[in-house]
Formats: sequence, structure tokens, C-alpha cells
Amino acid sequence: MRQNNYQKAQEYALEDLELSKVLKDSAGIARAYKDIGVNYYFQGDYAQSLKYFVLARDMYNDLNLQKELATMASRLGALYYHHGHYAKAIQSMNQYLEFESESDDPILHAEVYTNIGAIYFQLKDYNKAIEFYEKGLFIDDSLNDHRGRAIGYFNIGECFLVEKELQKAMDYFQISLKISKQYNEKDIVADCYLSIGLIYTEKSEFNEALRYYKESLDAAVVIGYKAVLSRIYTARGRLYNLLSDYDKALAECQQGLDASNETGDIQDQIKACECLYITNKALDRPSDALKFHEIFLGLKDSLHNEETIRQVQRMEFDRQILQDSLKNEEEKLLVEIASEKEISKQKTRKNIFLFSGIGTLVLAAGLYSRLSYIRKSNAIIQQEKDRSEDLLLNILPSEVAEELKSKGESVARDFDEVTVLFTDFKGFTSISESLNAQDLVAEINTCFKAFDEIITAHGIEKIKTIGDAYMAAGGLHVPRTSNVKDVVLTGLEMQSFMISRKLELEANQKPFFEMRLGIHTGPVVAGIVGVKKFQYDIWGDTVNIASRMESSGEIGMVNISAPTYSYIKDDPIFSFAQRGGINAKNKGMMEMYFVSLKNQS
Repeated sequence: MRQNNYQKAQEYALEDLELSKVLKDSAGIARAYKDIGVNYYFQGDYAQSLKYFVLARDMYNDLNLQKELATMASRLGALYYHHGHYAKAIQSMNQYLEFESESDDPILHAEVYTNIGAIYFQLKDYNKAIEFYEKGLFIDDSLNDHRGRAIGYFNIGECFLVEKELQKAMDYFQISLKISKQYNEKDIVADCYLSIGLIYTEKSEFNEALRYYKESLDAAVVIGYKAVLSRIYTARGRLYNLLSDYDKALAECQQGLDASNETGDIQDQIKACECLYITNKALDRPSDALKFHEIFLGLKDSLHNEETIRQVQRMEFDRQILQDSLKNEEEKLLVEIASEKEISKQKTRKNIFLFSGIGTLVLAAGLYSRLSYIRKSNAIIQQEKDRSEDLLLNILPSEVAEELKSKGESVARDFDEVTVLFTDFKGFTSISESLNAQDLVAEINTCFKAFDEIITAHGIEKIKTIGDAYMAAGGLHVPRTSNVKDVVLTGLEMQSFMISRKLELEANQKPFFEMRLGIHTGPVVAGIVGVKKFQYDIWGDTVNIASRMESSGEIGMVNISAPTYSYIKDDPIFSFAQRGGINAKNKGMMEMYFVSLKNQS
């Protein structure tokens, strides 16, 4: 089915659904759900596709239609792959392989092997990826499925390209390109031209690389293949950087970023921002270089979060499989021990008893060896579990991490009493102009690393950084009566660090940052947002007011709102300076207080 026909096919599928509902045809309804899901899948709307695939699977299960269940296991596996849920993807595709005898669709067999190969590619196990790609390609070759063959050769070429086996990669791309041209598969043609261009760039044959990039762009534009456009523009930008033609590089990389923002592909956005950072740095534009470096780091962080979740899910999946295997081994061990005891009881003759005793010793030695293996494996499982816990807790509150690990998602929640802290560096833009990009990023990192250590010591959650601003909150998920005090102490310690840092840099005649810091207490909504740009975040007017406390504050001070003040006003360790009503941007007049420790006031 060609790409531009999916919308029409969707209309037909919806009509089939309505007709099947009128006729009360359960099999027809399930089939319509499946077809609707397929069309959403090929249009890139994976959330809607998942919804309809699950509906179809559940109906096929109720109808006990094994062949159709096999098909849905394959489809769901592909969907989970695109969502980044690799453990679920492998589970679904393994279910398909169990059902394989029920399915008479060899094209689907090839698709499953290809999808499993794609998962191993993402997990950087390229040998395993090639193994499954070749299984799919073998079926496609036997069926003379031209598109499947072109995709198979291309996928294997990608594995060799990543591993820098350039000649092998070129051989596979050329075969894929020949098939794609012959059968007018223009999207694969565009992909092949781009990858061949990357090979020539790697070999420093830049004229050939540019020629293939142009061929790729021409093929992609004709069919409106947006997914590849960003990669083409960014590849050309990186090439112009290598040629020191920075003006051309700047234009190409910006087009790459614009195209990747349109498709929402985080990997493409990262590459485009990295290209723009390198280009602006070469053009001696530190502010622009820093801007794109910050975006690059933010995207890398969100990708790291997503990949960490995937890694944890994979660990949990592998751990469960191993536990099931060990459980079976333990059950078999118990049966063998019981059996041996029964045999020993029945043997009465001396020679048989002697033989049996020797046999028992031999068997016992074997069983002990297996039991030792089981115990060692359980120790490994525990190590992997601890590792997965550490990875997940590094990016999420513990309660959210547990919910995400067990359910695959986390529901947003309301919190009535959260204390939000905002910081911002004064005169950041002017100071950034006196530092090169590397020194600027290094200084921000020094400050934010210190902030991370301070909030950890006080049990506060880091929410995010936005450029030179830092946001944290106390009272999320595990509300404590001390959360307001803890956040205020955190703010005071942050300002103390910044003052000490200023004195240190001043003594060495280096530029330094000064900071405003604001705090407010109130209700928020907290949860995980995004599929590609995954992050834990909080929302609500409390966040906006905390930001206004920061912008209405003064250098070196901790500025708190009246609600925050009301929680800690009677604490003997604090001293307060009432500021009266201050006009806060977009909020009008608000009561504010400067807070300090009594022994410092």
C-alpha cells in the first residue's frame, strides 16, 4: 500500500467498523480495529495505533482466533519498539514466534525478524541485529518481496556503517539502492543515497558525499519524505564544517534543526544542535554557541532519561526470564532429590545398595553444582536489580520510578503543599560575551553540580534547568512537615556557595555570576510528560509565583512569598526582613520577605 493512500484506507476501515457494529459481527469489528491501527501506524500516530491494536487483540482473544492473535502480537511488538518499550516489544514478538505455526503469512514472519533485528540495533548489539535481519531477508528473498529485500539489505548496511566497516556497508547499500530504483521505492532510494554520502564523508571524499546528499534530497522532496530531510541537511552542515565553510554549514544545520523540530525526532534534533554549536563556536559567536549547546545538553538529558527507562525495562524483562528459568530448575531439582530418596528406600540388596550409594553421591555432586549455579544466578539477578534501581532513581522520584517500572507509565498527580525554588544568574548575557563557549558551559556546570549536591543533602527534588535557571521542589510524593524549611535552607546554602564562588573568581580576576533566588509554597500538578522529550515536571500557578519571587528578588538574597513565610515565621533559626507589597510581573502587588539565618543576619 503506497503512503499517500493511507488516509483513504482509513476511511474505508472506519466504514467497515460501523457496518460490522450494525451487523454485530465481532470478527468484523476486530478486523476493522486492526486495519484502523495499521493505518495509524503507517501515518506515524503510534498512540492511536496502540489503542486500536489492543482493542483488536482483546477481541481476537475472546474469539480464540489464534492466527489473528499471532498477527496482533507482531503488530504490537512493532508498536512497542517505536515507543521505546524494548522489553514489551521482545515479549510480543516472542509471542508471535510461539504462534508462528498458526500464522500462514510469511511476509509477517519476515517483518517480525526485521523488527527484532531493529531492537538489537537500538541496543547496539549489531551482530545479533544482523542475525535477525538476515532471517527476515532470507524470507523476503524466497518470496521475491522487493521492498522487503531492499529494506533488509539497507538495514544490514546500517549495522556495518555504525561499526565503520565501510566497504561492507557500501556493498549492502548498493544492492538496496539497485532494488529500490528498479521498483521505484523512492523513500528507500533517499535513505540509501544519504547513507552512501555518509560513507564518502567518512572517507573524506567530500565531492562524492555532496553529490549523494543532493541525490537523497531530490528523492525525498519528490515524495515529501520529511523524516530524512533533517538528516540530509545536518549531514551537509557537518561536511561544510569539515571544509571550514562555516556560513554554508550554519544555513544547512539550521535547516536540519527546523526539519527535525517539525518531525519531533529527538536524535535528529540532537545532531542538528550539535552541528550548530560547532559552527557558531568556529564563527566566534559564544552566545549562540552556548544557546545551542544548552539545547543539545537538554535533549541529551531527555534522551538519556528515555534510554535509561528502556535499559531498566530490558533488565527487568531479562531478570524475569532468568527467574522463571531458575524456578523451573529448582522444581526439577526437588523432584530429582525426592525421586532419589524413594529409590534408595527400595534398594535392599547389599551390592545394589552400594551401587545406589555411589550413584547418589555422583548425583548429589551434580545437584549441588546446579544448586550453586542457581544461587550465583540469584546473586547476579539481585545485582542487576540494584543497578536498575540506581539508574531509574537518578532521574525520577522513587515513587514515580516504581510506578513506571511496574506499569510502564505514571499518572500525573495533584499536590496541595509543594515548595518551589527558582534561581537565575544576573547579567548572564553580558557575562557570557566575556567568556568563550567552553569556559561558559564549564562555569555553569560547576554551579549546577554544587546545587545538585545541596538539594540532595536536603532531600529536595531537582525538576529541571532552563538555560541559566535552576528549578527544584520539596514536598513531592513523600510530603514532610519540614519540606518548606528544607527548601529555604537549600536556597540559603545555594546563595552561600555563589558568594564564595564570586570571591574565589574575583581573586583570580575572572568573570563571575551573581544570583537571585525565589521561593513560593502552594499546590502543583506533577508528572511525566512527553514520549520522545521525556521528563518529570510540575505545573501550576505556584510555579509561576516562585518564578516571580526570583525575578523580584535581589542579588545574594533568598526572597520568599507570604505563604512560604507563614510556614516558617516562628522557626527560631530564621531572621526575616519584610519587604511589603512588591509589584511582581503579571501578578500585581505581592507580599515578600528576605530570609536569612539568625547567626548570619
